[in-house]
Amino acid sequence: MRLVDTLTIYANPNPLLVSRQAVFPGLVQMPDGDIVAVFSIGQAFDSADQRAVVSRSCDNGRTWSDPERLCSHECQPEESESYKPLLLADGRLVATGYTFIRPGPLVPIVDPETFEVLPMRNKVAFSHDGGRTWTNPAAFSVDGAQLELSGPCIQLSSGRLLGAAAPFHLSKTGHAGWIIASDDQGANWFKLSEFFRAENGAISPWECRLCETVAGEVGVIFWAYDNAGGTNLNNHIALSCDGGETFGPAVDTGIRGQASNLISLGPDRLLTIHAHREAPVGLVVRKLEVREGRVVIEQEFDLFADDRMGSDSADISRQFGSLKFGQPSLLRLLDGQILATCWRLENSQHVIKGYILAD
Repeated sequence: MRLVDTLTIYANPNPLLVSRQAVFPGLVQMPDGDIVAVFSIGQAFDSADQRAVVSRSCDNGRTWSDPERLCSHECQPEESESYKPLLLADGRLVATGYTFIRPGPLVPIVDPETFEVLPMRNKVAFSHDGGRTWTNPAAFSVDGAQLELSGPCIQLSSGRLLGAAAPFHLSKTGHAGWIIASDDQGANWFKLSEFFRAENGAISPWECRLCETVAGEVGVIFWAYDNAGGTNLNNHIALSCDGGETFGPAVDTGIRGQASNLISLGPDRLLTIHAHREAPVGLVVRKLEVREGRVVIEQEFDLFADDRMGSDSADISRQFGSLKFGQPSLLRLLDGQILATCWRLENSQHVIKGYILAD
């Protein structure tokens, strides 16, 4: 594995005049080769004015159009937005995610004293023209839960859509990882299964990401956080042989990462990317063999390593509030190369970065 190029997908062009902090990217490549990026821009990392925007590259990620609002509709009260795109088999795009309902610009998402989280809505939007225009995001509810649907959904070989998410709260117990599904191309969603639930419900499966490993089989990687002990655990992977209907016990990867992602390299093999926010701090890509309940690291490659990018892990609220990079993803390009992306703090600005990888 080698680094071919490092890209800046978005950075504020006028940082001395206006604050435009960019976070939470998701990317797809269209059949014509264009890459569509959806991310959020606001005046601060958790600001109430954070809105989803769309940018486009026509040269394999080397240059990008100025970001434009995914949708200009404004909610009352104000809602901050985060969506991730998925390219459907019929050529349409569907963006799923969530919004937080913001009672005022100075009210934080997580109350630092009570750890209560602002109300949130899961939403979905559609594009019929390659991401140039989008429908107004529509709210949907799955069993009344507020889901941390922070990653893109996937479409199985069968045509069914799946998403992985945890009900978002910061209580000591009551945590689980859900698989949600849609059989009508994203218009309606239901709870299909649970991919993870610790015996006492004290372990949160944050930042869930999933892929179809081979036809009809699904893998989910997640950031495991022990709420009772207040500690980060190793990344775990849960595997399903029946399209996400049921899952075996989660497999400990032995990798002490937080936000992570994965794509399939074929039977029993995965390409993963991990944000390590505790020393040694960095963003690492790995080739894994996952077989019979064990994980073997075949290869690993540092995209960057910098202990100054670590987070305060004293408690989960401080950890969320001190993040300096995150939400990494992997996109296989039409030319066979891999585009890895994340948001990160660079020159005191939150920017969207890309890394082109090749074998």
